[in-house]
Amino acid sequence: MSRSLLVHTALSSAAVAAVLLTGCDPICTDGVSRPGQGKVTRNAAGTCVQLVTFSPDAGAEGGSDGGEFPDAGMDGEECGGTAPGWTTRVLDEGVDSVTEAFVFDARGVGHYAYSKGTHVYVGTTLRDGGPVQAGDVWAAYSTHMAVGADGTHHLLVQQQDSVAYAHDTGGVWRSEVVGKGWAAAIALDAQGAPHLLIGQTTAAQGYLHGTRTAEGTWTLTPLETAGGRGERERMKLDAAGHLHAVFLRAQGSLSQVVYATDVSGTWTVEPLDFWVPMNSPLLRVALELDAAGHPRLLASTEQGAWLWVKDGGTWTRQGLGAFLSRGPALAMGSGNLSWALLDDAETYAADNGSPSQLVVKSLYGQSPIGSTAPLTVESLDGGNAFPSNSAVHVDTQDRIQVGFTYVHYHRPPDGGTVTTRGLRYARYCP
Repeated sequence: MSRSLLVHTALSSAAVAAVLLTGCDPICTDGVSRPGQGKVTRNAAGTCVQLVTFSPDAGAEGGSDGGEFPDAGMDGEECGGTAPGWTTRVLDEGVDSVTEAFVFDARGVGHYAYSKGTHVYVGTTLRDGGPVQAGDVWAAYSTHMAVGADGTHHLLVQQQDSVAYAHDTGGVWRSEVVGKGWAAAIALDAQGAPHLLIGQTTAAQGYLHGTRTAEGTWTLTPLETAGGRGERERMKLDAAGHLHAVFLRAQGSLSQVVYATDVSGTWTVEPLDFWVPMNSPLLRVALELDAAGHPRLLASTEQGAWLWVKDGGTWTRQGLGAFLSRGPALAMGSGNLSWALLDDAETYAADNGSPSQLVVKSLYGQSPIGSTAPLTVESLDGGNAFPSNSAVHVDTQDRIQVGFTYVHYHRPPDGGTVTTRGLRYARYCP
């Protein structure tokens, strides 16, 4: 599989029409080589510019990871006077799993939740935003989160062979065991009520849809038409309150992308001709909805990254390049604009230590029209790291924020593997 050409074009929304008219094809940076100060590329206007990428990671001259950012997604001053490029920090390292949560709210504030030593922690990307321990909430592994319009956090966590729901409504953390099964996904409806996707204890039984009454009673409804339980699930609710879910179902060395929804009033399931290869860490699929409630799916096959869009009962697809993306993400903008986070590394990068990078691509409809410079993904000690669960947010001034869990594999000379997991936040100023 050929490696990605990571293109730096940093297009603003105002430049969309010009790009569509001119068909400008900006010059690529040098593949997946490590970006650094002084790289020369070409911007959307055709002008040669010097790429400045600030990455205060271990090993960076004069930098240390974990430096402070101004408030993110609030006052819009975080890019003022800042050279174009990425700024990044590790939020925490040594977490229990790569199946942790990162969510951006409507204001562009990032929220994250994870377990470390089975204790659950929640934080935000705001200054002094944590992380702080979520009361006595605990998780063996697998933490999922939705954020309410009022900023409250709603968690679905795995506790041995049971799933538990926790929330900080009113500023106090409360939790309760919902039942036996496997935590898959959580989403909130327009009233802020939680909807849970739970894998049943026996894989062949499939999934349960969990809803909660105002009195706090849970109803767990089997999704009888969904078939067997899959993995790496995502779930969204549209404006009409309909659920949309996607998961991967393993078949040999590949996993099939399966889409499910209750838009028609009953659950329908569509196994797609969309096959994700096995890798370490596991490749995931992103799900987002446009303003009309049409689903968009993003994942990598053996042929590269693909965006699938359903409109009027028909799926169309668009190739986005030769990315082997472990942790893709999508974000919707106004009109026909959207953004795709895609990471890339060689198939055996976990063994040979070759670089892992990510970019955020601008899309008009389904067509790519631009991209950020690449961000090299590293652990605190500078080792190559691979994104897993991720999220991306772009504001009206084209400032990009991303958050993701990552995993780093260290192969000591005497054998074995040391696995380190963490969470990272990054910001791109155009």
